[in-house]
Amino acid sequence: MNTLVNPLVLNQSQPWSNDEISVRCIQITQETHDVRSFCFAADEPLLFTFKPGQYVQITADIDGGPTSRLYSISTPPSRPHNFSITVKRVPGGVVSNWLHESFQVGDYLRIKGAMGAFNFSDLPSRKALMLSGGSGITPVMSMSRWLYDVADDVDIHFVHSARTPADIIYHHELQSMDTRTPNFRLSLVCEGSLTGET
Repeated sequence: MNTLVNPLVLNQSQPWSNDEISVRCIQITQETHDVRSFCFAADEPLLFTFKPGQYVQITADIDGGPTSRLYSISTPPSRPHNFSITVKRVPGGVVSNWLHESFQVGDYLRIKGAMGAFNFSDLPSRKALMLSGGSGITPVMSMSRWLYDVADDVDIHFVHSARTPADIIYHHELQSMDTRTPNFRLSLVCEGSLTGET
């Protein structure tokens, strides 16, 4: 669902002011058995401007009252007409369980952002070691997707740890980036063992 900037639509879109706005879910992707990505867009054309690695605050009305959580943006700013968050279902987690059980395509929630100093724009480098574990992959995936989209000449070693191969979020996309990009190296660690991508 996320696409690169269409120049024909660009001039008709307003920039995101980072104030709290209402957004509509346009796609839900099952990433693993307990992880889903939720893609959002505004009803009016809007460019979601943020730095790769930043996060947003989402607010939803759950059990009669507003409940807020912070989630990293998992998509890159090079695809600004919509954005995604990737959420792991946590036992007892009020928002994560509500998103997985009750939230559907077409539903709305409120967002505020983007925020965060952990981003590639403020910390640029010609060599990058991306380290992540479990659902902590989301901000570094935003950075890696952005570098992939803009074809930046940055040497990346992406090291990700997960419980099992079935728990690796974005597994196929990471393998594709590893295969297609000469300066992208992927290492996956499951239960203390390297899975083979090097």
